[in-house]
Amino acid sequence: MKVKLFTHTDLDGVGCAILAKNEAFADVDIEYCDYNNVNEKIKTFIENNEWVRYDFVYITDISINEEVAELISNTQPDCFRNGFKLAEMFQLLDHHPTALYLNKYYWCKVCIEENGEKTSGTRMFYDYLIENKYIDKSSPWNKSLFKFVETVKRYDTWLWKEKYNDDTPKKWNDLLYIYGRNRFVEKVCEKLDNNTTLLDMTDITLLELNQEKIDKYIDSKQKQIIEKDILGYRAGIIFAEQYHSEVGNTLAINNPHLDFIVLIDPSYSVSYRTVKDIDLGKDIAKVYGGGGHPKAAGSPISDEIKNKIIDIMFN
Repeated sequence: MKVKLFTHTDLDGVGCAILAKNEAFADVDIEYCDYNNVNEKIKTFIENNEWVRYDFVYITDISINEEVAELISNTQPDCFRNGFKLAEMFQLLDHHPTALYLNKYYWCKVCIEENGEKTSGTRMFYDYLIENKYIDKSSPWNKSLFKFVETVKRYDTWLWKEKYNDDTPKKWNDLLYIYGRNRFVEKVCEKLDNNTTLLDMTDITLLELNQEKIDKYIDSKQKQIIEKDILGYRAGIIFAEQYHSEVGNTLAINNPHLDFIVLIDPSYSVSYRTVKDIDLGKDIAKVYGGGGHPKAAGSPISDEIKNKIIDIMFN
């Protein structure tokens, strides 16, 4: 079976890629997406008939807009028997509250919590693969695999800090950005093949050096905060190209007079972080074409906005 996977670019999305590549499918093509390009990528994939090369298509840890969902649901290729629907090839698995509306499509499953605890894209994909027997739950290496899945879930839902007081998930997220996506995937797959998810001495040394860089970076960004009222809230805005979660959460804690922190990466996207009782995904990010969780969300920066910034700077 040949599989196509569209997944998010963060640790949770990469976790889904690791499950598909190393554990479930022998032949899988992985395409990483963010909110600024996921809809266009999937739309192009359908309109260019790229789907004919695959038996199944997964979309994990990221949602699509209603236009693309309708395209998938209502497309009936001429080359198939009467009654075939493209949606029969697709399965979307997401856990962001702003994507709940997609549950009206039978090929979509959006779930925020399972068994009384927040869930993640990686955990949802793992459960799906177990249920459909792509992964053998009784296998001796499943213990290490499940531990990795739970580590990813605890980082993405912030349970590592709010509930478990265990910084191991944060270390794995840091390693993703230290090694880079492709090398990180190879390293995790190698560990899983050896039935372990332990950090080695190289990992630990790199993490210590990286934490020093993060601390200095946060100090510099504290001095660069620009305060502004956004949608009735007081926000602190900075330009930041890296460490979005740690920078955003630390600055939110250190600046209690601010309702949330906005982190702008001009070439990429906008991230939002808060430690207050605000639904950033629904009340802020969704307004600007994005989505996410109540305390961590994001929205895209379109090419049109990038060009406007350039015009303003050099006009």
